[in-house]
Amino acid sequence: MSKKYSFKHVAVSFLCGSLFFSGIGLAATNSADISLQKLKLIVNGVNKSAPEGLYNNQGDLVPETLMYQNTTYVPIRLIGELLGKSVEWKSDSRSIMIGSNAVDPSKNKVVLDTSKLLTLDADTLNEAKRKYLAGDSFITQSVNQLKKDADLAMQKGPFSILDKTTVAPSGDKHDYVSIGVYWWPNPDTPDGKPYIQKDGQQNPEVNTNKFDRDNFGKTTSGIRTLSLAYFYTENEAYAEYAAKLLKVWYLDAATRMNPSLDYGQSVPGVNEGRAAGIIETLNIFNTLDPATILKGSNYLSDQDFNNFKQWIGDYMKWLMESPIGNDEKNATNNHGNWYDAQVAAYALFSGKPDIAKKVAEESKKRIAAQIEPDGSMPRELSRTRSLHYSTYNMDALTQVARLGSKVGVDLWNYKTADGRSILKALEFLSPYISKQKAWEFEQIKAENLSSAIPIMTTAAKIYGKQEFRTAAEQLLKEKDATAREHLLYGVPITSK
Repeated sequence: MSKKYSFKHVAVSFLCGSLFFSGIGLAATNSADISLQKLKLIVNGVNKSAPEGLYNNQGDLVPETLMYQNTTYVPIRLIGELLGKSVEWKSDSRSIMIGSNAVDPSKNKVVLDTSKLLTLDADTLNEAKRKYLAGDSFITQSVNQLKKDADLAMQKGPFSILDKTTVAPSGDKHDYVSIGVYWWPNPDTPDGKPYIQKDGQQNPEVNTNKFDRDNFGKTTSGIRTLSLAYFYTENEAYAEYAAKLLKVWYLDAATRMNPSLDYGQSVPGVNEGRAAGIIETLNIFNTLDPATILKGSNYLSDQDFNNFKQWIGDYMKWLMESPIGNDEKNATNNHGNWYDAQVAAYALFSGKPDIAKKVAEESKKRIAAQIEPDGSMPRELSRTRSLHYSTYNMDALTQVARLGSKVGVDLWNYKTADGRSILKALEFLSPYISKQKAWEFEQIKAENLSSAIPIMTTAAKIYGKQEFRTAAEQLLKEKDATAREHLLYGVPITSK
């Protein structure tokens, strides 16, 4: 049922192309002969006013509604947010666009090609954007939050591998350096070495500016946020800064990271680097689709994109040929599966599908070795955060299955003679994720199960099983209406 909203004597003032309510004060407020009168703002029967101002949907104070010289000024972006409608100011036509016309659907230039994306679902993203352009109130809330996140991301960085204070043993600051996440200074030695392991307990030192891990994550987060904001809004400013972040970390000769990881997750006093560090280059894995999205903008040229593909190809070569890379390949837990996911994705991205196909075929051996006939994964259940690592391993396996399907390898329906399969592992985890059953294994801390959302939404689409759909819907319902997961995974949860 549609509602009508009318505002008596409403006027909106513009100043330098911005909506008046944006926080700019009135220059005449100090004059004795000018009166300002605060007014109530009631939307859908709810008084959004407070003595000190107005509240938005997140409970934040925003500029207030007031009357000035017989003209009423209202925070129109706030009204749009409260009503679940997008609001845009178009400087070229000097128009306020509310709801379905905030972004003209006929000008939807960025439509994602399903065959081009590797880790994200293009159909879901395109459908969410279609709903946004049509003024869908629920999706608009998520896009509005995404825009806020993107605006904040533009104020951070760019970050460089040169920012760390530690120099790699090679002497080259372009080499990535980090220390083991669960390794701590030894309390029994004067210099704290050799470090000792505390499984599941993260040493806060790992995210300091001594190392690259934190800035690597910030770079990836910024690129992902800004590229998605560009996709939904087609605001080139977002694409421009996302491209800048990518170029500084990967492409610019003065600041780029070397395409190798000899010094990742070192253990002070024990080694200079370990195979386990390769898990940290999931930051690269998570940058592939954003780069593809940015390729459609004005700020990541074909040459830039090709240079990034070359960097990815070089890193894949290091993964496959280096001793550390081969150690990670031989890992028999989630590390081995994430190695496969990375190599397969980098192979497809850099134009080497034969390598991706070989990796996917070999993944069948991991399914047979890591998943029991009942669907449990003993290597992950042995950890102190067994729910996290079971989910994490499942995420890796489903990513390899997604990539395998692009080169004709069907891991979704593969099973061993005694019934070990991805499907069986999903069926094992599903009742725990949907909270129909309490987790029965060691878990030293509560886990945020947001990472299970892409697993269960993908499973619901692939298998069409109600239990997976129920788990996915349950997880999405637990997220705030503004959460990005609704844009990435939630539209729609249906069987393909």
